[in-house]
Amino acid sequence: MPLRVPAQRRRSQEPGAERPEAAGALPAAAFNRRVHLLVEAVDQPDELALAQGLMEARGWTVRRAGREDAPATAGRNRVALIVEVRLNGSRRRAEKAACGAVERLARTHQLGLWVRDAALLVRPEDGPRTEYRVIRRPGGGTSWRDRLARWSAACGGRDTHRLLRLPNGLTREAIERELAERPLGGGGFTPDAYELRPAPPETEQEAAARTSRTASRVRALPGAVGLVAVVASGFLLPGLSGAAAAAAVLVVVLAWPAVARAPWQPSPEPAVRVAAGAALVAGALLLGRTASPWHSSGGAGAWGPSGVELLWWLPALSAFCAPGVYFALRDSWFSRNAVWLVPLALPVGWSLVSWLGRLMQSFYLDRFGIPSGSVRSAEGLGQYAAAAEPLGLALAFVLFVTAVTGWLRHLHVAKGDNRLALVAVAVLLSAGFAVTSLAVGVRTADSAARDTASDARWGRAPHTYFGLRGALMCVAPVGEGPIPVENGPVPDGRAVLSFGASGDWIWLWDPRRSQALSVRREDVRLLPAPAAGPAVSGSRRTGCGR
Repeated sequence: MPLRVPAQRRRSQEPGAERPEAAGALPAAAFNRRVHLLVEAVDQPDELALAQGLMEARGWTVRRAGREDAPATAGRNRVALIVEVRLNGSRRRAEKAACGAVERLARTHQLGLWVRDAALLVRPEDGPRTEYRVIRRPGGGTSWRDRLARWSAACGGRDTHRLLRLPNGLTREAIERELAERPLGGGGFTPDAYELRPAPPETEQEAAARTSRTASRVRALPGAVGLVAVVASGFLLPGLSGAAAAAAVLVVVLAWPAVARAPWQPSPEPAVRVAAGAALVAGALLLGRTASPWHSSGGAGAWGPSGVELLWWLPALSAFCAPGVYFALRDSWFSRNAVWLVPLALPVGWSLVSWLGRLMQSFYLDRFGIPSGSVRSAEGLGQYAAAAEPLGLALAFVLFVTAVTGWLRHLHVAKGDNRLALVAVAVLLSAGFAVTSLAVGVRTADSAARDTASDARWGRAPHTYFGLRGALMCVAPVGEGPIPVENGPVPDGRAVLSFGASGDWIWLWDPRRSQALSVRREDVRLLPAPAAGPAVSGSRRTGCGR
C-alpha cells in the first residue's frame, strides 16, 4: 500500500509542495538500473512526509512495506518502507550505490532512515514470441481498384491493421479467438475481412515444430552474406576474365535463392519473393559495379561512375535522401537551435572553403615542386572554385548518412534519445566529411597536374586549374654570362612551364627533367613559346633558340 501522511502536513512540509508534478515523477536523467531497498524510518508524520518528499524529488518511489516485506525484528516506533532507487550505470555495485545514495540523503538532511536490505531488479526472461500482422483482405471485384489492391496485397503492400506478438505454440484457432474477444482500438476481427501474416500453425503439432526453428536473425544471415558477396562480385567482375569471371557470375546466381528466402521479404508468396530477391541482387550488383575501378572505358585508372550510371543513381538517391534528411532533422537538437547555429556556422564554413581551396592549389603546385606562395594567381576566387567539387561530394556523403539515420529514426529502428548513437553518428559524419573532401580534392588536383605536365611535354597549351594558369615560356638571359639558378641549369633551346611569380624569384618547371628550377627576375626575360612540337624533343621548333 502507498505511504499515507496527512494531506495538510504533506502540502506544507514536502519539498515538492510548490511543484505538485514532482511527486512520483520520473527523474530527468535516464536510468537503466532499479534497486529496491527495505528502509526503516521513524514513525512520525513529519519525518515521513519530509523523507517521502525528498526521495520522490529525486525520482524514487516510496511506499509502506507490506506484511510480506516488513522485517520481523523492526525496532519500536519504526516503520518499514520500500524505496525504489533508480540509477544509471553498471549492474556491478548497483546495490551498494543505492544504499549509499539513501544514507547520504539521510545524513545530509538529518533524517531518521536506515537501510536494512537492497535487491537489484532484473527484467524477467520470456520465451520466444512470433509476430503476426493483421491485414485487411483485398476485395474480390473486377474494377481496376480491386485488381490494384490485390496486386499490392500480393507484393506485401497492404497496411497493417493490428500487430500481435504472441508466445510460440498457439494455433490459428486460439489466435483468432483471442482477436475476436478483444476489440483493441475499437475494431473487431473477422476471418472473412482480415487475415494473419505469416500464416499461424493449424495444429498443435505444427506449432510445436515451429517453436523449435531457428530465430529470424539466424535465418537472415545467408541472405545478408549473399548480398555482400554480390556487391563484391560486381566490384571485381569488370576486371576479371575466363574462369574467374565465371566464378563471380556463379556467386551471383547462388546468392539469388538465399536472398529470396530471407525473412525480410515483403510477402510470403513465392513469386513475390523471387522477384524481390532478383531486384535486390540486381541492385547490389549495380552498386558494386559502380564502385569498381575497372567498369569505365578509361581502364583501371578511371575510377568513378559513368554519366549514364549517374543518371540512374542521382534521382533515386535524391528521392531517398530528401525525406530521410527531413526525418533526421525534424524535432532534433539542430532544428531547435538552427536560429543561432546557422549564423555562427556560416563564417566557419566560409573559412573552411578558403582553407581547403588553398590546400588543393598547394598540392597541385607541389606536383611540380613549386611553392604555392611564389605564384601570384594562387589567391582570389580560384581557391573557392577548387574546393567546390571535394566539398560538394563530401556534403553528398554527409547527406546520405544523415538520410539513413533519418529513415532509421522514422521507422523506429534507432531511437532519437540514444545519446551514444548520436555521438557515433556525429563522429562518423565529421570523419567522413573530412576524409571524403580531402581524398576527392587530392585526386582531382593530382589528375589536373598530370594533364598539365603531359601538355607541357608535348608543347600544347597547358590546362588551367582553378586560377592557376600555366604557360610555356622561353628563358632568355638579360646580360652576358651564366644565369644564377637554383636546381639548374636553365634549359637552352626548349620551353619551360611557368605559373607566374609574386616575388623576386621565378619558379619554372622543366618538362624534360621533370624538375623545378628558380631564377631571379632581373636576370632573365620570359618570352611566350609557340606550341609547335614536343618540348622534350630537343629540337628548336619551339622558337626558344638564342
